[in-house]
Amino acid sequence: MPDLNVDEMPSGTSVPVPAKGVSPEVPDFAFDPTDPWTETFQKGLERAGLSGKRIYEVGIGTGTNVAFLLRMCGAAHVSGSDLDPRLVVLAERNVRSLAPEKANLFHPVRGAVSLIDTEEARARIAETDVIIACLPQVGDPGDRRLTAFRKAQAVELPEGAGEKADDHIAHYYPWAAFDEYPFNSVGLGLNEALLHRIRDHAPTAQVIMNFGCRIGTDIIFELFEANGFRPEKLHSQIVRQDAGTDISFFVMLEKALRGTGLEKDLVCAFFADEGALRPLSASEAQDLLDRDPDTPLYHEVCVIRAVPVAA
Repeated sequence: MPDLNVDEMPSGTSVPVPAKGVSPEVPDFAFDPTDPWTETFQKGLERAGLSGKRIYEVGIGTGTNVAFLLRMCGAAHVSGSDLDPRLVVLAERNVRSLAPEKANLFHPVRGAVSLIDTEEARARIAETDVIIACLPQVGDPGDRRLTAFRKAQAVELPEGAGEKADDHIAHYYPWAAFDEYPFNSVGLGLNEALLHRIRDHAPTAQVIMNFGCRIGTDIIFELFEANGFRPEKLHSQIVRQDAGTDISFFVMLEKALRGTGLEKDLVCAFFADEGALRPLSASEAQDLLDRDPDTPLYHEVCVIRAVPVAA
């Protein structure tokens, strides 16, 4: 990413914003903060009216969102945590580089934190106005329950999909571990688990989450409504499907519903073009990838704000 000077950028610009002459540090184990998902997320955050808000980010990654929230959104302070403890250290380093004048307003929870499942994380969440997150929506290809599901649907794991990259946990989650949550069946178990925890520990907090809408936005809205939140879409855009992410999970979902009369309840939404004019089912998209792994595919990414119904 080129060096950017915030003061020279046009009003309303929303991109990962470093200070003059500084770019975020991105080692191999970290999700790339210049990814279109991050750009989409930040445009949504900018529209959310977060000035003066106390924010907690579940999955702080490289700290690029933290710097954006402090520097561009005027957050009062930002806390956060990550499952990968290395990322907390990296995030602190990047925030000091990207937003040095605001770095004292960043208060991360150290160590490996799954969702908000530590005493310190829950205490911080209880004092938070807004919780933000962008969580994996695809089960780990090596998950035992997912492997059984794949065999039952006679869906092959594409070549290379089982190999673990350094940033594996940024793309996949342990599917079987969240099977108690109804929306886990469509890849939203981790997100639903977080909503449960927020409802228990921060019942008045707003939630802003970034989603890949490969299963369509209707089901994602149902997730929030079923868990006591009123959702609204803040921003969305069409992005290219990450070449390293296995989509056979979505093929399995389609096959599992075939012939049940429920096919219309889940229509996976891929596109053959960035203008989203040529829709594809997951099966059609996978067929294209099987013929040519470099085939460009696209899907919607959207930012959803959800307010507790009781609030």
